[in-house]
Parts: sequence; structure tokens; C-alpha cells
Amino acid sequence: MAQDALTRAWAARDRYDRKRPFYPWLYTIVRNACRDAAARRKHVAKPGLIVEAVAARAPSALAQLESQRAEAKVRAGLARLSDAQREVLVMRHFEDLSYAEMAELLEVPIGTVMSQLYRARQALTRVLAEEEA
Repeated sequence: MAQDALTRAWAARDRYDRKRPFYPWLYTIVRNACRDAAARRKHVAKPGLIVEAVAARAPSALAQLESQRAEAKVRAGLARLSDAQREVLVMRHFEDLSYAEMAELLEVPIGTVMSQLYRARQALTRVLAEEEA
């Protein structure tokens, strides 16, 4: 997109009014190049796309219901954990933070993060097993 926009700007350089700011002029060219490219992609047929095959990949209503139930169980289990346990699990599994990022945010060593996460997972497993029973 950038290359296309710069090519357009170079081709239109004689139409640039030097009394006006450069950035809005260039920005307009970039925006229009992006819009044009998006419009071209919208109307291009993808070879080999079979609607039935794509539709068949969608999860069934039963699979969606099971997934929703499992998610509800996990959320209920998380609610029963301590704030610290819930925090490390959310940071790692929902916010997808690395151990280093978690250690920095929690202001603890990475080893501590790892052990807290291990204990939190064990606690969640116990809570979920209790709910199943």
C-alpha cells in the first residue's frame, strides 16, 4: 500500500500546491490507495472456494453449546479462587502474557510466577472436580 501511494504521489507531484501543508495531501493519497485496494479485494473471486465446505467447518449448535457450558464452568471455578490465583491464570491464559511480562507486572521473580501459576492451576482443577461431583 505504501509503495502504491508513494507512486501515486510521485505521479501527482505537479498538482501539489506548495502553499498548503504536505502531510494532508499525502495522507489523502494514502487513504485513497487503501480504499481502492480494499474495494478490489472485495470483488475478486477466490478460486477454489466452495461455500458448502466453508459452511461445513462451522461448529454445530451442539458443539457451541458444549463450549459455552465449559466456559461457564471455568468462569465459575475462577470466581471461587483467591484473587491472586485468579489474577495469574487470567494473565497467562486470557491475556496471553509471558512469564517475564507477568513477573514484571507482579514485581516478583519468574520462578515465583511459575509456582503461583502451577498452584493456581491445581486449585482450579480441584474446584472444577468438586463441581463435577
